[in-house]
Amino acid sequence: MKIAFHTFGCKVNLVETENLKEKANIEGFKYTDSIEESDIIVINSCAVTDTAEKKSLNYLKKLKQKFPEKKIVLTGCLAEMKKDLIKDADILVTNIDKDEIFKYIKENKHQLTPIDELDYYKESFPNAIVDKTRGFLKIQDGCDAFCSYCIIPHLRGKPRSKSEEIIIREFAQLVDKGFKEIVLVGIHIGKYGFDTKTDLKTLLKKLIQIEGNFRIRLSSLELNEIDTEMIELILNSDKICKHLHIPLQGSTNKILKLMNRHYTFEKFASTVEYLKSKNESLTIGTDIITGFPGETEEDFTQGYDNLLNLAISYMHVFPFSERKGTKASILPDKVSNEIKKKRSGMLRDLSESKRFNSAKRLFGTVQKVLTEKDNMALTDNYFEVCINEEIEANSFLNVKIIGVSMDGTLIGKSI
Repeated sequence: MKIAFHTFGCKVNLVETENLKEKANIEGFKYTDSIEESDIIVINSCAVTDTAEKKSLNYLKKLKQKFPEKKIVLTGCLAEMKKDLIKDADILVTNIDKDEIFKYIKENKHQLTPIDELDYYKESFPNAIVDKTRGFLKIQDGCDAFCSYCIIPHLRGKPRSKSEEIIIREFAQLVDKGFKEIVLVGIHIGKYGFDTKTDLKTLLKKLIQIEGNFRIRLSSLELNEIDTEMIELILNSDKICKHLHIPLQGSTNKILKLMNRHYTFEKFASTVEYLKSKNESLTIGTDIITGFPGETEEDFTQGYDNLLNLAISYMHVFPFSERKGTKASILPDKVSNEIKKKRSGMLRDLSESKRFNSAKRLFGTVQKVLTEKDNMALTDNYFEVCINEEIEANSFLNVKIIGVSMDGTLIGKSI
C-alpha cells in the first residue's frame, strides 16, 4: 500500500517524519510524496501554539472530507493532547509509540498511552536525512523546564537521551554519506545526558574527533546551559559553527519571572556581551514571546529598548498563545489579539534591522561557506549567501562578501 506523510511543527517532527519515510519501505509500505496517490496518510501534528493546533486539526478534517476512502493516521503532539480525535482519525498514535506507527497501521488500532509514562529514550528509527547538504541528527527528546506558557513537557514527556554510542555511529554514517553540516536537534538539547550520566559538552568533544570534512551546528541552547567550558569548546573548535540560538522569550525581568524562566534580562545581556567580546563574528539569535499576560504598554516599551540594545543578530517573534493546562493560561490581565499583532510587527521589524546591520559587518570579509542548490550557500555563522556564478552544491568554498541585500542575504564571489 502507498503511504504519504504531512508534517507540522518543529525540526524534531521533520526529522521524525523523514525517518518514518525511510522505515516505511522496510515495513512493507511504498512511500509516495503524492497525497492523491496514497492509500494511507500520516499526519505528524503540532500543538505548541493555538495556531499550530488549528492548522493540524483543520488539515485532518479537510483530508477526511476530501478523501473519505483513505486511511488517515494522526500522530504527534495534537494526538497526544486530544485523544478524543479518534472520532476524526482512523488511527491515532501518541508520541510514545510514534516510531512503531506501522505496527498500529497493520493492526488497524489506536495507541493512546500518554508520553509521561516513558522514562527512557525509545526510538528505533534509522538515521535522519532531511536536506541535500545538511543532516539533522536527533539526540534527545522531552523537556522538564515547565515554563509557565509551554505545553511541551506534557506532550513530549521528560528529558530522555539517545546513547552516546548510537549518536557517534549515526553521526559517522552521515559524514560517510557526504554531509558537510550536521545539525544536532532535540526538544531540549541542553538537557542531553542528564539521564545517562553524561552531558552535551562530553558528546561534542567526542563528535569533533570524528574524521571527516564537516561542521556541527547546535539547534538551540538555553542560557543557563552555556557555561565557560561550553563557550570555550564552541569558540575554539573549527568543527562547531559560530552560531548560537539562545531563547530569551521575555524581554523584561517582570515577564521573565511570570514565564518561570529562572534568569534576569541583565544575566542574558551580560552573557551575550561576553560571547561577542570573545568572538565578534559569532551570530546570536533568540526567541521572543510578546503579549504575555500582564505585559503593559510600559513593559513592552522597556522590553523593546532592551532588545534594541542587545547585541543579537535576529529574533524569532511569537505572539503569546494560550495553552490550556499551563500556568500562564490562568494568569490575569490578558493582552488583546490586536495589541499582540501590533507588538509582534514592531519586534519583527526590529529583527530585520538587526539582521541587516549584522550582515553589513561582513561586507568585504572572506567567509567559508557550505554551498547549496540554486547558487546559494550558508556561512558558518548562519548567513545566507547568494553567489554570482554557477557552483556545485555540498562543498566548502571561500567567498568574498561583495554586497548585502536588504533582507540580510549576503552577495558573494568565490576566490
